[in-house]
Amino acid sequence: MDNFSVELDQAKGVFLPGQNVSGLVQFQLTAPESFKGLTVECIGKSQVHWSETETSGRETETVHYQASENYFYHKIQLFAGSDKELEPDYYRYAFSFTLPHQLPASFEGAHGSLRYYIKAVLGRRWMLDAVFKRGISVNTIVDLNQNFQASIPVKNEETKTVCCLCCQSGPITAIAWLPKSGYVPGETILFCGRVDNKSRSRLLHTSVRLVERTIFKAQGKQKEDERVIREITRNQQTAPERENLELWNDIPIIVPPLAPSDLHHCSIIDLRYFIEFIVNPGTLSFNFKVPIEITIGTIPFRDSFPTFQPQASAPPFTNGINVENNVTHPIGFLPPFMINQYPNLPQSTYESGVFSGNLREEGDTEHLNIGFDTLFKPTYISYPSVDSQNNPSS
Repeated sequence: MDNFSVELDQAKGVFLPGQNVSGLVQFQLTAPESFKGLTVECIGKSQVHWSETETSGRETETVHYQASENYFYHKIQLFAGSDKELEPDYYRYAFSFTLPHQLPASFEGAHGSLRYYIKAVLGRRWMLDAVFKRGISVNTIVDLNQNFQASIPVKNEETKTVCCLCCQSGPITAIAWLPKSGYVPGETILFCGRVDNKSRSRLLHTSVRLVERTIFKAQGKQKEDERVIREITRNQQTAPERENLELWNDIPIIVPPLAPSDLHHCSIIDLRYFIEFIVNPGTLSFNFKVPIEITIGTIPFRDSFPTFQPQASAPPFTNGINVENNVTHPIGFLPPFMINQYPNLPQSTYESGVFSGNLREEGDTEHLNIGFDTLFKPTYISYPSVDSQNNPSS
């Protein structure tokens, strides 16, 4: 048997809660064979796991913390077992199921994941079962227009007094501000910052970065993880003299494809994003940072529509998914009731996310996905901006 796999009718494998998922399980027989049956399991769940070393008296042990949430499980039998042999040929069996209406978005993290996948199991009589997993991406609608607070300018400030050779020096003040705190993937964040250095030392460097901060929860404990997504650094070591004032004016940071903030409907993974302005005042002191929390959504503010590529003519629309399997989906990802609300929504695409995971889990057969990769990278709704088209390397 060759090429045992799952193919989806929606080629990119991106869906919204409540939409229908359909596809084919296919395989090729090179010799006659009878089977115990063919089933498809459709699974949505989140999992969290990390370990810590804990000491009690003289004893040290590794404690594992883990938790999980199940969002749906469907099992579909495509054919039952039979003594009748199938002749050499190429076989395809169709399946279909509907996603629940309230689901969190797909996410791959350092200590857990929020994952949706289709698992096909072909029972073989005289050898190990053939098993194939195909991940799908679930996006959720987070409308920034429903969050007024995310549309107004934000600002934060921190001051640090530097000690040099046991002598207290003047303060360093860092200020960061943004024109708003709500953005969508593909949008450009215009960062502004200011460093007022009244100390006697020269700054080593300053930087601004886009950070993902995740809290994983299990068994009454929490594990925090931080991942840097984008970073821009200015090195001050080459400056001939100490600079008293440094300005960052409208520095562009393009938001990559990311899961929306908060991961609504998931209680064991908390997801937040920040713009951090970082100042390194020298080797005798610690870095300090000025954080500003931002919100990542899936529908941009109406007044930002002109900053994106304009909407193209929409292809035929059925059940919230474009009939054509194009990469570009102008309004095709919206559920029908929202199309009239946003007739001028900018052009959107489906783009692979920044982080990936492995569909292989403990207990999976070593014959999983024979000939195919088990790595999976979620795909998210993104909006090509005019800036990114003119300068794709940003």
